[in-house]
Amino acid sequence: MTEETAAKKRTYPRATALVGGLIAGVVAGLVAYLIAGLVGFIIAFIIGAITGSRATLLALRGRE
Repeated sequence: MTEETAAKKRTYPRATALVGGLIAGVVAGLVAYLIAGLVGFIIAFIIGAITGSRATLLALRGRE
């Protein structure tokens, strides 16, 4: 019974990291947009997405 519930609760690390990265990128981009405009949004979105996805993967590996 416990094996079945563990299999059903399985999360996919890449998908979780992608969603985490997109959320982090949007938040960072919005803050930068208020300060630097559209160029700041684009740059901060890219950096935030990369950083957020890597941090999510690191947190998932730490839980294992």
